[in-house]
Amino acid sequence: MTVPVAVDSSWTCGFESPYTSKVLPFCSSSEWQPDLVIVCAGYDALSSDELASCNLVAADYGKMTRLLIQHLGEDTKIIFGLEGGYQLQDGAPGGNLCDAVVETIKALQ
Repeated sequence: MTVPVAVDSSWTCGFESPYTSKVLPFCSSSEWQPDLVIVCAGYDALSSDELASCNLVAADYGKMTRLLIQHLGEDTKIIFGLEGGYQLQDGAPGGNLCDAVVETIKALQ
């Protein structure tokens, strides 16, 4: 599933609403509960990454992961594939690729 968001969207202004109203319901419902969900993790939506022109911060990836786990339940397996993310500079505003991946992993624990 791909959900377009406006340029310069942040978690609260552009990402949170479609994530909770479209993405999460798509992942499972009362009629369908998957055994496995594969996430193409696009870390290029970081505010410090110039490619996607979005304004997520590293902690937002942890929020999305926690919401996904809560929605699916702990019995569903999740695989994350690195699909994008090019900001490698330490101390980048909002975090870099490493920071966002760490937030994702922390949310899985």
